[in-house]
Amino acid sequence: MPARPRRPLQLFTRRWPLVASLCVGGLLVLLLGIASHGAAQVPPAPAPPSDAAQKEYLKVLARDAKDQTDAKRLKAWEALLTLGDTGASILKPIVEVKLGRDRVALEEQLKGQELARLRKKFEEALVERRKAAIACIFDPKRYPDENHGAVGQPEVDRLVQRVREAWERPAVFARQLEPKLEQLAALLEEDVVYAESVGLALPADLQQVNDWLAAFTSRFERDAAGINGTQHDWNVAVTKWHAEEMATSADASERACMDATNTYRLMMGAGALEIDERLVRAARKHSKEMGELGYFAHDSPVAENASFGARCAREGYSGASGENIAGAGDGTGAFHGWYSSSGHHRNMLGGHRQFGVGRAGEFPGSLFTQNFGGSDSLRDRTIEDPQLEYLARRKKLDIASPDAHLVLAIWCKANGLAKQSNLHAETAVALDPGHVKALEFLGRARIKSP
Repeated sequence: MPARPRRPLQLFTRRWPLVASLCVGGLLVLLLGIASHGAAQVPPAPAPPSDAAQKEYLKVLARDAKDQTDAKRLKAWEALLTLGDTGASILKPIVEVKLGRDRVALEEQLKGQELARLRKKFEEALVERRKAAIACIFDPKRYPDENHGAVGQPEVDRLVQRVREAWERPAVFARQLEPKLEQLAALLEEDVVYAESVGLALPADLQQVNDWLAAFTSRFERDAAGINGTQHDWNVAVTKWHAEEMATSADASERACMDATNTYRLMMGAGALEIDERLVRAARKHSKEMGELGYFAHDSPVAENASFGARCAREGYSGASGENIAGAGDGTGAFHGWYSSSGHHRNMLGGHRQFGVGRAGEFPGSLFTQNFGGSDSLRDRTIEDPQLEYLARRKKLDIASPDAHLVLAIWCKANGLAKQSNLHAETAVALDPGHVKALEFLGRARIKSP
């Protein structure tokens, strides 16, 4: 296997101290000789090579630069680079051809049977790394509840990072699994170094070979790796529902926390969770209550909100299965805080089906609550819940139409959503200050023009 690529002329510069010492030694010997012999003459400098000899030398270098033997080829490439523009003009087309050839050879390893073999190796390695990480995370001796598991966190971090290394860029990770892939990738990296040295314009996607390899992630079908077909189908359906139908009042920070949690669960093979608006409401209200009453706990001093199960049930969700709370600057910060705490970490990887995150307060006093459940999906169901119906209608709203806002305002008023009703009526007037029906709905007389 060839050595990792080095910048051209490194061989020369690394040998320079030796060359310098030899030159200094030779100079001392010469001076001593002159001093001892007085009239000794310095031999004349050798005559420069003839044009014919130089042409023959370049011809030999051009031939060796195409040699299949790595050592011989690299020696010629280095020699050509020492010859300035003349050497670069000879080397440039040679490097371009080899780069194209090596790129094709590497891509062939990511097709057909070679890819199938790589994909199997990747899946086996991913499953093994997941098992090791999950075993540590759910072991109360290695990752105890005391002090949020601080004693075990470094080991958890190391094992999770091993999973992430495989998951995030499987084609790059595959270099560790397949010697031939590593050899071809190293050759291409070498080509890129020399291409830059001779001024060859590289494709935008080939500035870094590992970045180029990362573009082949989809070929490894990582979303299906290490999980059964039923779970894969669930993940696909949840992702599609989130993108197309799911309606939620979650703000950007709350959504960022939920997205980070789901991304982590998918990487660890735990399965996606459905975002449930009822759990979002329960979580947000608990965060708000903690801030207003000045406490930080799962148990509320308000009797009707005593437990997270009771709080979720009040919002119409039965079967709540867990809760995390945190003080954090934003949703991503809340996720990382829970990741770094054993009990919260285990909660995020638990066997839930739905979840919701709610925030209250502004940075630096933001409080986050994360509620989990496992029994009451909103998908493919019609639920008599005006707040959920409102979110669904709002998602389909033509936001530029004052008439559409007025229609929604009327519906909200009829369903007891006074705050939302007023909001959309005001929006209709803002879009059209002379909108008669919207003004009448708000109880305002139309302002007549003079």
